[in-house]
Amino acid sequence: MKALVVDDSKITRRLLAQILTESGYAQVVSAPDGAEGLEELLAASRAGTPFDVVVTDWRMPRMDGLAFLRAARADPAERDVPFVVISSVS
Repeated sequence: MKALVVDDSKITRRLLAQILTESGYAQVVSAPDGAEGLEELLAASRAGTPFDVVVTDWRMPRMDGLAFLRAARADPAERDVPFVVISSVS
């Protein structure tokens, strides 16, 4: 299985990648913001190796998690990819 982690915190990306790897994901790709995450998501889909899950932060520079989710859902190939949105804001 393949996962995409999108978060502006390098430490959080590493932690989430480790958790996903330990949970059985054979490949974990990461991106520092929604814009790069969207590029990774769409490139993987076009290559025929789509992601099984996306874990994204809510608040990020350039493109936040909600804008990323909306942009991904606008692409028919990405409508069914599960998203988990996280935040450190209480």
